[in-house]
Amino acid sequence: MSSVPAVPITDSRRRSEDEDTDISIPEEPYHDEAGDEEQERPALSDNEEQQEESAIEELPAIRARNHSYEASVVSTQSNPPPYELYPPARTVFGRMFNWLRKIPTINTHQPIYLPTINNNENSSSGRSIFSFGRRHRRTNSSATLDNNSLLSSSSSLTDSVSCWSYYYFQIKDRLPDIPRFILPPFIAKYRAALICLSFFSLALFSFLLFCSVYFSPITYPDPTYPDKVTNTSARFLTLNIFMRPPLIKNNWSDYKDDRLAYIEKYILPEYDIIAFQESFAFASRRKDRLITTARNMGYNYHIESPRKYPWQIGVDGGLLIISRFPIRQTDIIEYPRGQHSDWLSIKGALHALIELNATRKMHLYTSHTQASYDLNNIVNEDDTIIRLSQFALLHSFVAETAGNDSDPIMIVGDLNVDAAIHPKGVPITKRLKDSSSEYVKMVDVIKGTGVLKRPNSSDERWFEHPWKMNDLRDVVYDHYGYHPVTFGDYKINEKGDIIPAETVLTNWDVLLTVQSIDRIFWSDRQTNIIHPQLPQVQKFWVEENDLMSDEEREQTKFTQISDHYGMSCEIKLN
Repeated sequence: MSSVPAVPITDSRRRSEDEDTDISIPEEPYHDEAGDEEQERPALSDNEEQQEESAIEELPAIRARNHSYEASVVSTQSNPPPYELYPPARTVFGRMFNWLRKIPTINTHQPIYLPTINNNENSSSGRSIFSFGRRHRRTNSSATLDNNSLLSSSSSLTDSVSCWSYYYFQIKDRLPDIPRFILPPFIAKYRAALICLSFFSLALFSFLLFCSVYFSPITYPDPTYPDKVTNTSARFLTLNIFMRPPLIKNNWSDYKDDRLAYIEKYILPEYDIIAFQESFAFASRRKDRLITTARNMGYNYHIESPRKYPWQIGVDGGLLIISRFPIRQTDIIEYPRGQHSDWLSIKGALHALIELNATRKMHLYTSHTQASYDLNNIVNEDDTIIRLSQFALLHSFVAETAGNDSDPIMIVGDLNVDAAIHPKGVPITKRLKDSSSEYVKMVDVIKGTGVLKRPNSSDERWFEHPWKMNDLRDVVYDHYGYHPVTFGDYKINEKGDIIPAETVLTNWDVLLTVQSIDRIFWSDRQTNIIHPQLPQVQKFWVEENDLMSDEEREQTKFTQISDHYGMSCEIKLN
């Protein structure tokens, strides 16, 4: 057989380096001619003839292994060129873009089948983990086509890959080939919209999955202390803790996490039953943290406002009751949406039937109603009507849950009705015993007697209910003889000037408004088995905390734990 001269394998870089080198390229493919068979050959021994015959028999398999081909489809109308002709992508986005471009367009003609080198055997062998920005290529040291060289050599080219691509190709080469799905032409022409829709659906599914997990309550630890039982008294507190959802704040910072840690350390250990308002759970785990800490301190029972999700376009009511005593019955009511920013908060009321001992129980209700956002304590009639309707719903809620027994009733919370009056010309330091007209209407509606439709009429009333609490009384007002300030308070400095008592959390437009908007109502219901005593306004000023060191007080960035004061009392058993 005639020997065929080897053709050197070069690329564009090699040509640039050896421009002056003459490369002999045959004008037509080499092939064996019949005349070559008749040329004289040297005599061979039997052994050599057998080796040559076996080598000739193995020659097709060797050629197929070193130069195997597979058909690839190339469309005559592909624009841009078919996927197989694109350079290999180096990034994930590049691969995605190439995959997008390989989707066929409409009206494709008869495909052309072209040979494509199958390089599966050496697909990842030339890729190196150390190939940062370098190119690795392997070429044959010789390209002779004689039998011995075909048995011992192979030719391959390896593209450059990055360090991270090494692992990608290692995993990809070990996975089975992904089946290709060709989109029908009438769908393929909208492939860009389909891909956008796919990405949007994936993002929406991920968001919904995240919300269903993150906005749901966590699993709380099991109780570590036994349920509390008392035959004497229980300590009670109601407090608006001003723990609003993330990114909502009045001033530079609300210091939510710091105030929550303060409440956990200094407030929870002092009480047995606590009713919180504005302890929102939306987009935050602070409420879960508060309940978990309370559970570890012996507050084995709690009830909270229903959680809300983003697709409900609203946040929870922010109510929470925790108790060391057993809660035997729980109920929840949600008010219709309010107005202003309160439209986003689904406010309502909570009910807990608390068992102080085997023979003493009490109904506890807490609520947070529509707020007013007018300046200078101006009464907004629309807000007043919404609040009165909420008080009517609260009364009906009490009648449904406590109307069939004779246990005492306590109604507490931030009711957003300023009970104090503010005559012009009267200094804010003077305490007046009179109550505002809106406060009187609130009490009448909660009692069930309703309010007069017309000032001079005594028969027609709004929000009247057949079940009434005629003995309902304001515990804090009875104790002080006036309505104490719980929001927008003042202090007198060393010079005798009146200054705001708190400016870190309180918004500027309610400073020095001296409002009394937090309440503790009590109804004995013609019994004297339980009654509240020693009601107090708890200011919770950091500077008055004797459990803190001077250094801790200086490092604390807030002056009180909320923009509201709390109200406490001792529930005495007879």
